[in-house]
Amino acid sequence: MKIDSNPKAPLKVVQQKNILAHFGPLSYEEIGVLLNRMTAYVDKQGMSITIKKKVYSAMVESLENIYKHQDIISGNSEYHPKFSLLLNNNEFSLFVSNSLLNTKIKPLKEKLDRVNSLNKEGLKELYKLTILSGDVSLKGGAGLGIINIAKVSENKINYKFETINDQYSYFTINVRISC
Repeated sequence: MKIDSNPKAPLKVVQQKNILAHFGPLSYEEIGVLLNRMTAYVDKQGMSITIKKKVYSAMVESLENIYKHQDIISGNSEYHPKFSLLLNNNEFSLFVSNSLLNTKIKPLKEKLDRVNSLNKEGLKELYKLTILSGDVSLKGGAGLGIINIAKVSENKINYKFETINDQYSYFTINVRISC
């Protein structure tokens, strides 16, 4: 539970429920388990199919990004991939973290800032341009994941980079999806 402290409004308690959490290396099987658990939770709560599709899509993209793009720091379990799904009153929050090489920060930050600067139409256009460019990385990505996350969440993607050492950082994104 956290306190919302907007100085112009009376203090109110914001209910926060941890729906899912995972810490450690990810496999496709574990991704499937997490997706099934989220789907079961949303169904049990009687939430709309639209919400389920949005959360599902954002989770798939986020978890696949961890799976495909993490840079493992050998001998250090403190910075393993981390995923959590929270529900705050009317909003799902996904928190996704993984380690990455510091050399990857600048292009990733530029991509996130570009996506965050666009409105709905701009995201659609960037998505089309990215597909048409045909640029696919060695890991099989064309850079569509972050664009897709922004499109389905209809919110800006919050992010941070925490320096681990001169070679690695710990990258975290927060994706919010309104119910």
